[in-house]
Amino acid sequence: MAKNKKKKAVEGEEPQEGKKKKKGKKKLLLIPIVLVLVAAIAAVAVLFILPRFGINLLGEKDPEQQVEEKIPKKGVEAYAVGEDTVASLDTILEEGEGELLALRTTPEKSKVEEEGRLTYIYEINSPATVMNRYLDLVLGGEAGFSLVDETYLIQEKRPELVDEEGALMVAKASVVEGKVFQLAIGWSQENDMLAVRVSCPEGQLHKPEPEKEPQPASLQEQLDTIQTMHPSELGLEGRSMDQYEVLSTTGFVKVDDILCRRFTIYEKTGDDKRGDIVKVVYFSGDQQHMFQQETDENGKLIITELVT
Repeated sequence: MAKNKKKKAVEGEEPQEGKKKKKGKKKLLLIPIVLVLVAAIAAVAVLFILPRFGINLLGEKDPEQQVEEKIPKKGVEAYAVGEDTVASLDTILEEGEGELLALRTTPEKSKVEEEGRLTYIYEINSPATVMNRYLDLVLGGEAGFSLVDETYLIQEKRPELVDEEGALMVAKASVVEGKVFQLAIGWSQENDMLAVRVSCPEGQLHKPEPEKEPQPASLQEQLDTIQTMHPSELGLEGRSMDQYEVLSTTGFVKVDDILCRRFTIYEKTGDDKRGDIVKVVYFSGDQQHMFQQETDENGKLIITELVT
């Protein structure tokens, strides 16, 4: 009888061990599922947010070509493609702001247009604050990055960042001639995800062309403008400027640091002879300002702007 009891006890234990093994398998299955969900959610930043802001680094490539890589528990110190390297977002993250969740890389056989092509996926609580601090780190200085658009045109104005969503690109000349080392970053507060796409494609940074200074109006253009004005706009009497003769000296003079031409306005007489001077005005080359010359009580010349 004792043997039978012992046997039953052993037989009773086996199902319990079996159950434990099954539970263990279920737990192991959760890990890859979580990774897939993280990658899928973060892909929103790469596939939808970046293109919305004019940044499309995937082209016709299938995003599924990228594979998941193991990441260090403490994140990464730098983003690197070959000899190009820059401090990572992890280096400026403060406690509680976020963490690196996943790293996706492009297999060697798919590296055609963009060498390296790495995607770092983060969970970030306040992306605007974090990104402003990261831009302080990488723009100019030793890092030497510049804000650029998708054509690598350097952007002189730094954008106002918001938590809801955003995207931007920073880049600098690569150590490899003819290429640029770039970071394309997009985020969405809807799922607290931020993606950093690191790559080294062919290209060259270029600055905006300097704005050409507008050419001043010609003398004839200014004369025509004055002739079409109503006399009251110049502080004169009459119904039209036909009763006045307008003459100008060549060249420009400065009035309040504005380049102007000097025009003398005469009143016409009945015999078509030139009459008295009724007004002296200074008309700016951009035709936006007009000044009049007057004499004060002491006989001193003063120049004031005409308000029309």
